[in-house]
Amino acid sequence: MKRALLLTVQAAVTVTILWFVFRDPTRRAEMAAAIVRADPWWMTLGVIVGSLTYLAGAIRFGILLRAQAIHLRWRRVFGVYFVGQFFNLFALGATGGDVVKIFYVVRETPDKKTAAAFTVLMDRIVGLFALICMTGVILSLRYHWLIQTDAAKALVATLITVLGASFAFIALAAFLVLTGLSSRLPAWTPARAKILELVRVFEDYARHPAALLAAFGLSLVAHGAMFFTFYAAARSLGATVTVLDTCAVMPIVNTMIALPVSVAGVGVREKIFQTLLGDLCGVPGGVAVAIAVLGFTIGVLYSLIGGVVYLLFQRDAPAPTAEPALP
Repeated sequence: MKRALLLTVQAAVTVTILWFVFRDPTRRAEMAAAIVRADPWWMTLGVIVGSLTYLAGAIRFGILLRAQAIHLRWRRVFGVYFVGQFFNLFALGATGGDVVKIFYVVRETPDKKTAAAFTVLMDRIVGLFALICMTGVILSLRYHWLIQTDAAKALVATLITVLGASFAFIALAAFLVLTGLSSRLPAWTPARAKILELVRVFEDYARHPAALLAAFGLSLVAHGAMFFTFYAAARSLGATVTVLDTCAVMPIVNTMIALPVSVAGVGVREKIFQTLLGDLCGVPGGVAVAIAVLGFTIGVLYSLIGGVVYLLFQRDAPAPTAEPALP
């Protein structure tokens, strides 16, 4: 019931934001004109560099699997990862891809259910930690540029709050692992079960520092390549946006679309681009929305690869319909 309610709210928010973004006929015409004259060479470069987001992510997933003694063939690792990307994008709900990845890993290694769940969770954590580190560096360089308007200030404040809370959560779990105090965590502690779950994962992966370091480095590559796809989209449309401008905006975009506000971040992404690029870079509203749409489209193209792989997987066994619990 709660899940259905959340999905209903997300769908309503998505439709509402899209209506506000696209209701102006002048802006729609501006957006259409910008896309028609888009430079295909910059878009091609964006697609090529964007592939690194998914290649680095798949290799990271494979490295973390091997740290759990799950030795799938690399072809299978890539297949499972891309199927997860497909479900993250096209299935309603933020964890659909994680459920599917656990399912397919466990199907091939039935005795590794806990290890598979640990891998998927650590994959998320490492990616989040890399984003936090990148955001810290970017804010140190562009904070005053980002807070020039009230709307931008509000978005930056939300970014700092969300990533700050995430960092505190990760730091607390790491502290409990290092001190061995997890068993003494008071029962009244907020999110105690989630913290202890994270402690178990950290304790397990603490034995594999090289894998964690490699996964962190690959996460930086993945985030950087994603940022570049939107920069390439901006350049293809002739927008006066620099690489540093794009890098300053993208952590805000990625953090906001990760919140369970809209379906796959649709609407939220376009509105943030319209607000930030318009206010801070002087990009016309229609062009800013077009940048968001083109950058997102590149991600959709790679997610569709996962859809093809999923159809091939379906010849062997059906996909899961319920979320497996962490043992």
